[in-house]
Amino acid sequence: MGLFLKKNHEHVALQRSSVLITVIWTALCFLSAYWNIDTEKKKTLELAHKEALTVFNKDQAFRFWATDHEGVYVPINERTQPNEYLSHIPERDLLTPSGKQLTLMNPAYMLRQVMGHYASLYSTNSHITSLKTLNPINKPDAWEIDALQMFETGTEEVMEVSVIGEKQFLRLMKPMHTKVGCLKCHAHQGYKVGDVRGGVSVSIPLSAYREIEKNSIQKLYITHLFFFFSGFNVIVLIYYHNKQRIIEQKQAAAALQEESEKIKMFAYSVIHDLKNPVIAIHGLTNLLKKKYADVLDESGTHCCEKITDSAAQLDLLVGQLNEYISAKEHPLAIEELDLLEISRAVRAEFDNQLRERGIMWGEPAYIPTVRADAMAILRIMRNLVDNALKYGGDDLSRIDVLYKESEDFHSLCVVNDGNAIVADDYQKLFIQFKRDCTDGKVKGVGLGLAITKELVELHDGKVWGEPDVMKGTKFCFTISKKL
Repeated sequence: MGLFLKKNHEHVALQRSSVLITVIWTALCFLSAYWNIDTEKKKTLELAHKEALTVFNKDQAFRFWATDHEGVYVPINERTQPNEYLSHIPERDLLTPSGKQLTLMNPAYMLRQVMGHYASLYSTNSHITSLKTLNPINKPDAWEIDALQMFETGTEEVMEVSVIGEKQFLRLMKPMHTKVGCLKCHAHQGYKVGDVRGGVSVSIPLSAYREIEKNSIQKLYITHLFFFFSGFNVIVLIYYHNKQRIIEQKQAAAALQEESEKIKMFAYSVIHDLKNPVIAIHGLTNLLKKKYADVLDESGTHCCEKITDSAAQLDLLVGQLNEYISAKEHPLAIEELDLLEISRAVRAEFDNQLRERGIMWGEPAYIPTVRADAMAILRIMRNLVDNALKYGGDDLSRIDVLYKESEDFHSLCVVNDGNAIVADDYQKLFIQFKRDCTDGKVKGVGLGLAITKELVELHDGKVWGEPDVMKGTKFCFTISKKL
């Protein structure tokens, strides 16, 4: 059941992690597409802005040239008539010795004609405007008025995307400062050299740029969709691969559990079948010795004792096998536990042996309460103390229970000053049926420490043995504080 729940939990965890990875992958693809599309749109405006600056710089070059020459005289024709708003200027119109009539063109008039030709060729509009215009044709619109007012506060450039006649334009405007040559036409308006006299307004059509942008964005959509579905397919493949692995592991675990149940039932059956004959052999042998004591010779009596000892050893084996299986199967009953009471209960249990052999007992004055299974901890302590008494030998004179704690674990140690164990043999002692004693008088089957190891691991702890610093042996185990 535990394995099934574990595998089911793994399946749920796999589903959650797959969904989370899918969400993260989707978010990454979306953010990447958004960032790249936004970058492409910014690039469109940057290119249009560069073109607008190019047009502005070209206009400035024309304007500065015309301003430095205080305007230019050109022949009067149908398209170029004398500028009525320059009538206050002496010599606005001239007659050459050959009889050709000339009229003065100021920078605004000249640029209006130049940009008229430029606009017809490239659909780009540019003109000079001001809050105080001489010619109404140069009157600013609402957007240009706002820009001109901003120039009065020190702004050096204004840019905006606007819709004009159902078409998008990038509009750029930069201030125009009064130069000496400007005063010929505008001194009467109160301007001085360096004043903001107006601005140059440039409008760049965005249709060609938007078409390029559209094609680039379509490619970005296709690329990101390809990567998204490729990644999604990889996630799906990994999910189904891991799902199949979990199913196979679940099936293997179920088969293992079934085999484990069969082995456990077989073990219980063997234990049960052995228990009754052992009891019968032990009882009948004792009855034989009692009833026929006067008939049995020394050899017969010795054989009866051997049978009794063998039956007792077999009974011990059956009992410890039962304990070992129980330790692996029974769930823990976690509760608040006083380890000092456990230590004193174990001492009371072995009190007769301790007194008869003159063995001193030591334990801490205080041990904090822990969360653990009382019967399991009692069995662990009993096994460790029992081992000390069994294998400590004639030199055993003291057994001490020690306690310490760390951030995550409680730690208990049973230390004795009896026979030492070779350092390399300590870990072998936790293997089933492994004993470190060749004395046939010491009863045991080698399951005590194996049972101890199982019980300690159920408490998320570890058990180990090591030589004592002074003499003898030291066995320690830990109990997790997170139970």
